[in-house]
Amino acid sequence: MVFDIQQVFERILNLGVDEELKEDMISAFDIRHENFSNTVRFFPQPFTPVSVTGTECELECKHCASHYLKHMVDASSNNLENIAADLSNRGEQGMLLSGGSRLDGSVPTYEQADMIRSIKEKYNLLLSAHTGILNRQQASELKSYGLDMALVDVIGSEQTIKEVYGLERTPLHYDWTLAHLYNSNIRLAPHIIVGLQGGELDGEFNALEIVKKYDPEVVVIVVFIPTDGTGYENSPKPTHNDVIRVITYARQMFPKTPISLSCVRPGGKYRSELDEYALLAGVDRVAVPSQQCYQTAGEIGLDIVEVEKSCCSYGGVS
Repeated sequence: MVFDIQQVFERILNLGVDEELKEDMISAFDIRHENFSNTVRFFPQPFTPVSVTGTECELECKHCASHYLKHMVDASSNNLENIAADLSNRGEQGMLLSGGSRLDGSVPTYEQADMIRSIKEKYNLLLSAHTGILNRQQASELKSYGLDMALVDVIGSEQTIKEVYGLERTPLHYDWTLAHLYNSNIRLAPHIIVGLQGGELDGEFNALEIVKKYDPEVVVIVVFIPTDGTGYENSPKPTHNDVIRVITYARQMFPKTPISLSCVRPGGKYRSELDEYALLAGVDRVAVPSQQCYQTAGEIGLDIVEVEKSCCSYGGVS
């Protein structure tokens, strides 16, 4: 099907969202089309996440309680090099370094800087890392081991930081973290978590304002998932309207910067519907797209480019 932007606008007008949001979606898609044409990048196979702390986390945050660490490859037993070798032998392009947080809010990949530096020298892998909150020295350690991309969850509400993470920190600490990484010439892929505070918006727009200062490679939209065994297990998912409000705001703020829908978002019908809404709201990248995402992209005439074995923070940038 030939791309027709008018068809996109008509489709937006038929969605079950309020009139003001429809206007924002039309504007956002127009901006997206002007800067990214009719190409959309899909990332069906993200980097393998590796936890340098195993299942241990000193914060036990309200939205996670170490649940997601259990689904990562455990690198807590000095076996990080073996994991890297295996990934390289399998033809993987990169690795996502992650783990539980320290009490200061940092993710301590910097504690294995020497090992990671050796891995970077031996294997042809791109290295991404969840960072958490960092000070200048910690950011310098990440630079020293050759980090290719910093994935920073930027939280724009002091209340959310305290309630979810239990930290006595403010959004300024995330601002400083980005500044330390930026000044270390580490490329940035800030993550905005929609609905982190129990499914409700709180600080997402402020987080985007913070991110704007630091010329990110890509802005990644994450969507809160109510997870069994956590303090938020009975909380609602963010409404589609709230997620789209954040996406359209991001697209208007970052007209020429790639905006990606993260692989971390609820599944099932919610995911299928959200993927369609997100495409129509101006994202140009989707990680682990649903079948509905492929279908919608085809129906509105977008040219799908599949990027194999890559994180949506890269998209061909090495």
